[in-house]
Amino acid sequence: MDGLQAFWETLTPDVRETLLRLLLAALALGVVILLRSLLARLLVAPLRRFTLRTPVPWDTALLDTLIMPMRVLLIAFGLWLAARILEVSPATAVFTDHLSRSLAAIALFLAGFRAVQLFTPSSSRVFQFTGLTVEERLLPFIRTGIKLVLALWLLVVLMQEWGFDPSGLLASGGLLALGLGLAAQDTVANVFGFTAIVGDQPFVVGDFIKTPDVEGIVEHVGLRATRVRQLDQALVTVPNSKLVSSAILNWSRLSKRRLDARLLLPYHTSSQQLSALLERLRAQLAARETVEKDSVVVYFINFGDSGLEVLVRCYLLFADWLAFTAEKESILLEIMQTVEAAGLTFAFPSRSVYIETMPAPPGGGAARIHPSTEERSA
Repeated sequence: MDGLQAFWETLTPDVRETLLRLLLAALALGVVILLRSLLARLLVAPLRRFTLRTPVPWDTALLDTLIMPMRVLLIAFGLWLAARILEVSPATAVFTDHLSRSLAAIALFLAGFRAVQLFTPSSSRVFQFTGLTVEERLLPFIRTGIKLVLALWLLVVLMQEWGFDPSGLLASGGLLALGLGLAAQDTVANVFGFTAIVGDQPFVVGDFIKTPDVEGIVEHVGLRATRVRQLDQALVTVPNSKLVSSAILNWSRLSKRRLDARLLLPYHTSSQQLSALLERLRAQLAARETVEKDSVVVYFINFGDSGLEVLVRCYLLFADWLAFTAEKESILLEIMQTVEAAGLTFAFPSRSVYIETMPAPPGGGAARIHPSTEERSA
């Protein structure tokens, strides 16, 4: 100790101050290293043991996501602290400040970049954290868009931090994006159409749709176009941009289908027969399990040209067209049997021609025949 003290006394004050600053800087770096160790032992390790015991599967991944950004932040803090202790030259201090803030921005970028992967691996995870329902096929586009925004933010922050004006780069990027958009505007429009189809889901694969341009079963929804198989088995490819701008009738989204029929009974049907027939038809429709009870409408509605018109209307609880058609056939046959059992028949369109004989004119001559016609149509 005496020799060390004697050596210290032989040094000049400037050298002593420099050595002290170096020792303090080394001490600051040691503190940073110690903080990293403490972070690993006192914070990360207990949290990891806790997350392993919890039933939530994503908390361990969240901890792993934050470890790397926290280490980068500690390095940035150590550089800043060492520069303050050493009292470096103004130029070096400015450089150290820029470097520390850049590292802090990189740490935030890493945290956001990793969080995107953590929170958007599936639509169920997105709904768990945000309450929003997102189609699975849209998640790659969402992840890529968020990452591009984060990367652009980091680039702008770093350029501003080191004294560069990012406006020129942003303007050039905007012009480049505009040029690419104009060159591939149809492709871009179709991609946005795909996102609208997948997001809003006006139809899915397997649905029967009808638009002003196509009618058939959807077989495939791609980035550029949608393929629809028509009833004549022709495969039609429709651009997504054109499809989303059209009115889309989705027959597969029906929960029920309407049966609408008009019966025409002859005029010799008596009012008692007609009333009994109406009551019987109402009871028969209400008794069927496939008929929505509140929708049954059976009424005598008009004295038609060819007979008495009866409206029969109800909703059948079928979405499938074939099942609906089969049930409709069964109901119509039952109506025919009911009409026949009541001793009635159906009227049909007819035309009656009446010949009227006019009196003979004064002074003799043959009587004139004046035709009078009454057209009856259904």
